[in-house]
Amino acid sequence: MPITIEHYDLTGRHAVVVSAETPAGQAIADAYEEAGARVKRLDTPSADATREAVAQAVAELGSIHILACAPDRFFAKPVTSISPDELAAVLEANYTIPFYACQAAIEAMDAQGTAGNIVLVTHVLGERGLPNTSAYAAAHGAVHNLIRALAQETAPRGILVNGVALGWMDWMQDRLDPADPQADRAIRFTISKRAGVPEDVGPIAVWLSGTGVGFVTGQVFPVDGGLTQHL
Repeated sequence: MPITIEHYDLTGRHAVVVSAETPAGQAIADAYEEAGARVKRLDTPSADATREAVAQAVAELGSIHILACAPDRFFAKPVTSISPDELAAVLEANYTIPFYACQAAIEAMDAQGTAGNIVLVTHVLGERGLPNTSAYAAAHGAVHNLIRALAQETAPRGILVNGVALGWMDWMQDRLDPADPQADRAIRFTISKRAGVPEDVGPIAVWLSGTGVGFVTGQVFPVDGGLTQHL
C-alpha cells in the first residue's frame, strides 16, 4: 500500500482528549481537529471522576475511536522529604488518571465492537530518572509499562496503545530555579539545542491515531530533541 496523506486523515473518527487544558493536551486536540476528527476536550478530572467523565464524553460523541490523555503534575523533592499525601497526589495525577481513562475508553471500544487508538503522553523521566524526581519519574515509569501491558492485552481486539514521552518543553520553565547556575542544562543536553513546543506534539499524536499505524503498538516515542541521548 502506498504511503499517502490519507494515513493522517482522521475524518469521521471521534476522539476524547483528557487533560486538554495542558499544553500537550491542547496541541493534540487541535491537531486532531485539523486532521478531521470530532473531538471532545476534557479538563483533567479527579481520579474518582475519570471513568465517568470519559464515559460521558463518549456518550456525547456517540462513539469513540481515539483516546489521548495528557495530564502532567510535575513534582521534585528529595525522596526522604516526600510525604504520603504528596506521593499520592503525584501518582494520582500522572498514573491513576491515565489508567482509569484507558479503562473507560477500552470498555467503550469493546462495547462498540470496534478497533481504536490510545495515545498516552508521558515524560522521558519515566525511562531515565534524575535526582529529586523519584515520585514523578516512578509515576511516568508506571505509565510506560501500562502502555506496554495494555498493548498486549488489547491488540487481539484491534486496539493500539502507544505513548509520547516529552523532553524539555517550553512550557516547563517554571520547573527551574532561576538561581541555579545549571538551569540551562536541559537545553545544553538536548541535541536540537532548543526546548520543544506544542507543535512538536500534535503531529505524532495524529500519526499514532491514524490508519498508517496499524503495525505499531506498545511503543513509547521520545519527543525530546535528543535529550535522552545524554541522560
